[in-house]
Amino acid sequence: MTPESVPPDRALPPARGRGLGWLATAGFVVLAKGKWLLGLVKVLPAGKLLLTTGSMLAMVAFESMRSGIWFAVGFVLLILVHELGHGVAMKRAGVQAGWPIFIPFFGAMIAMKGLPQDRDKEAEIAYGGPLAGTGAALAVAGLGLALDSRLLLALANVGFFLNLFNLTPISPLDGGRVAQAFSKRAWIVGAVLLVGLFFVTQSIQLILIAALALPQLLRGASADVRPLLAPALQRTWALRYFGLAGFLGLAIYFTGDLLHKG
Repeated sequence: MTPESVPPDRALPPARGRGLGWLATAGFVVLAKGKWLLGLVKVLPAGKLLLTTGSMLAMVAFESMRSGIWFAVGFVLLILVHELGHGVAMKRAGVQAGWPIFIPFFGAMIAMKGLPQDRDKEAEIAYGGPLAGTGAALAVAGLGLALDSRLLLALANVGFFLNLFNLTPISPLDGGRVAQAFSKRAWIVGAVLLVGLFFVTQSIQLILIAALALPQLLRGASADVRPLLAPALQRTWALRYFGLAGFLGLAIYFTGDLLHKG
């Protein structure tokens, strides 16, 4: 899952964009409830490809109103790589992956047709997205440095931020599904971070993410009755999680510094 949340200086789009954002958010809720509509699209010839391509183009069109066409194209492609990272991890874990679906203003998601066998497999699937997304943003940053392109550096900066945000340790964000591999109470930190981010950015997307996270907040850690991983594997996942988060934090700082100096 890749929610579209942006740094504070890009968090508040123009009034027109915010109005469209509410419509897009409402559309996502209708889409989530109207599974029959998705089923209808999927039985059409090449329906799955049509759904992914059409939703990508819709998101590019939406983002281009806020950031320009080339930034929008790069932004959506970075999200696509993130989602494909989840898809590859699902296949490696023996779980059937759906096709990515983009929801303007909200982000993107990829269906998981089945359940991971244990906490380790779930963490692998969740970690695959931020890992692939980080690699893509790093490639864009390298290209931006080579070509002295502020556009590419800005894209990389936002890409790093999106993947770090996704590591917030609360479901349905990727970080919540990774953190369950080494902590039962990481969701408490995630809830605090989510509330703090909302007060800093006042981003409407965070309200929807909080609504999706509400069932977990009400249940707490008691809902997950799966056995914990072995201590050595817990430490491995903690190192992978905090290692990637730390790298992304540094990447955001350095790309931001380059943009300010330019």
